[in-house]
Amino acid sequence: MSKKVLQAEPVADAAAPRRRGRLVGAVTGLAVVAALAAVAVPAAAEDQVSHVTSAGHSSVHRHYLSPLQVTSAYYASYNGDLAAAFDRYISKDLVLHGFNGPENREDWINGDLNIKAGLTGFKMTVLDQIVEGDKVVTRWEFGGRHTGTIFGIPASGREVRLSGISIDRVVKGQSIEHWSEGNFGRFLDDLRGESTSGAATSGAK
Repeated sequence: MSKKVLQAEPVADAAAPRRRGRLVGAVTGLAVVAALAAVAVPAAAEDQVSHVTSAGHSSVHRHYLSPLQVTSAYYASYNGDLAAAFDRYISKDLVLHGFNGPENREDWINGDLNIKAGLTGFKMTVLDQIVEGDKVVTRWEFGGRHTGTIFGIPASGREVRLSGISIDRVVKGQSIEHWSEGNFGRFLDDLRGESTSGAATSGAK
């Protein structure tokens, strides 16, 4: 005579809906935090976003600032933290074509920091910017009162200015090649008081 084995009916877990509710709530909360974090990403030369594919593989997508955004931020930094912006926006492998022919990256930043430190009331003004592909043309002017030693030239108290046109080729959020044109020799003459152009005015009263 065969015996019939009775199996107990599964008992519904009354706590399961609450656990599912807490789980859904936690997932939703994480999604909100992730969304807020994505919105709060600060502007930088490069934003890095991780993404997990449906197959479970992790991939990284990089979003770079546009050439105009990079050059706008860099030239604006002349009125702020120039050294930090130089490190962020100017490639360490930069190819530089300066006022006097090819120079090196360190000479460029050290020279500009020297000028900025030697001019009280220093102000950089961007007059125009034109974009063509990965190149940005910037027409700029800066000036101030010569109150510190610049390139070995002692303070004269004169108001001086320098204007020029620069071209930056921007790739992956950094300038990798830079050209500049301007009358740098006239600027040095103005610092020494040797210019007759009237570009520099004496601060003596």
